[in-house]
Amino acid sequence: MLRMEDIYRKRYIKSQGQNIMNIKAIALASILGLGTPAITEVAFTTNNASAMPTDFVRATGTFADVNQEWEVRLYLDQFGAYSYEAVNTKNGSSLTLKNPTISREEQAYKYTFKNGKYRYQVIYNPSRPKSIFLYVFNPNGNLILSRNMVKGYGRPQGTFIDANQEWVVRLYTNQSGTYIYEGENTKTRSKLTLKNPKTSREEQAYIYSFKNGQYSYQVIYNPANEKAIALYVFNPNGKVILTRDMTLDYDV
Repeated sequence: MLRMEDIYRKRYIKSQGQNIMNIKAIALASILGLGTPAITEVAFTTNNASAMPTDFVRATGTFADVNQEWEVRLYLDQFGAYSYEAVNTKNGSSLTLKNPTISREEQAYKYTFKNGKYRYQVIYNPSRPKSIFLYVFNPNGNLILSRNMVKGYGRPQGTFIDANQEWVVRLYTNQSGTYIYEGENTKTRSKLTLKNPKTSREEQAYIYSFKNGQYSYQVIYNPANEKAIALYVFNPNGKVILTRDMTLDYDV
């Protein structure tokens, strides 16, 4: 028998599916074999262009693979160091690396971050600013992970508000890679901060379940409509006590 939370969730996701196009699957970059890594594993077909200053060619933002298993955030920290933050949404593990070596071949830039004897390579073509390739090599030089990652498939980020401006929800990833929910009732001024949700997927929607004791706060997100979320709150008996459709008010 379906729990009440499953019934409500299915209703919302079904309604979303009637109005939002299905997301086209993005093929993962194939692993072309073991051995010494080569940039030629990624084929870019762009016209020749003069080199740009490196400050303008770094990929920035949050990228994720089509399954939302891996998320990578690339940014300049407060000291100007180019930084890489990766999160495995399945098991919650995270990694932060800084100050990569930079090289270029044709129109692609390669940023190589070191983690001990492991190498994490981000391949970026400025003509395709919404995508990166991620390659991970073990100490023997063998390719152990390959992902095509795209902006827009990551977890919702920003401040969302309902139509009555009664509920405000801020979703963001902090410097440690922790995904955080901050909720506020603008009428009562009550606030709530939750962290580290469980992630699940149903059809084209992603469900982030935050726990507050025995209460569950669920954020439902369809990347095809990145400016909207649905918020469901369930009491300890699994009964829905709050539901809101919320739209993006401003980005983080």
